Amino acid sequence: MAAVVNQKGGVGKTTTAVTLAHGLALGGRRVLLVDLDGQGNVADCLGLEKRGGLEALLFGAVYLPSSSSGSREVWDGRESAGAGRDLLDVVLSDTSTEAAKLRLGGMQFRERVLRNRLAAWDDQYDVCVLDAAPGLDLLQVSALVACDGYLAPVALDHLAAVGAAAVLHSVQSLKEVGAFEGRFLGVLPTMWERRTRESDEQLRLLARMYQALVWPPVPVDVRAREAPAYGLTLWEYAPRSRAVVGVETAQGRAGGYKQVLRRFAREVGV
Repeated sequence: MAAVVNQKGGVGKTTTAVTLAHGLALGGRRVLLVDLDGQGNVADCLGLEKRGGLEALLFGAVYLPSSSSGSREVWDGRESAGAGRDLLDVVLSDTSTEAAKLRLGGMQFRERVLRNRLAAWDDQYDVCVLDAAPGLDLLQVSALVACDGYLAPVALDHLAAVGAAAVLHSVQSLKEVGAFEGRFLGVLPTMWERRTRESDEQLRLLARMYQALVWPPVPVDVRAREAPAYGLTLWEYAPRSRAVVGVETAQGRAGGYKQVLRRFAREVGV
């Protein structure tokens, strides 16, 4: 189980979670993608209707079926990611997620509820990817407690290292109370523009700070912003884009989600 987290928004976190989850499914792995952000951006990226799947996952929400039998059906929050996305299931979020956080806050051992619910599905998936909301809240803490490892996407701007450092500080606090047993998978530089001085300097800064834990960077690409408008992942919308295949350098192709996906698969053991 892997979490994609950063306490700073606008770093390509949801794009990364969706792209990695769908990429693994295209490679034959059974994948569950869980949206922990009430904005419901995972649904936007997949062209799905926003639904309170997370609430159903956490609390076993009950829904009336469309039939006239009057029976009640318990939905566990999972659904298919859509036609043509075999092996990828999702748990979506919507505005009900905020209410779910309040309800979760009143429960005993609340940080472990998500982990316990997902553990029941361990044998049904090869990997579970958690897309956590920016900012430190109960659901981000729950994602960190649940995961075996976490990846921090970082946009290459002047605040590049701030969000990742904040996540590491939060993890250290969880470790001190025995609530985190996973590992730091690394930093994923996003919105990389190799022709700009700032982007290059920030990439070098991350390399000094995190060394081998810096993953191949994802080039800035307008197609990554366009894809959600069509309800498509990058593998569907622009599989030969810079964001996917990287850029040509003197040393060969560099960066892109294809390289990132290979490393992610190795790190999570699938």
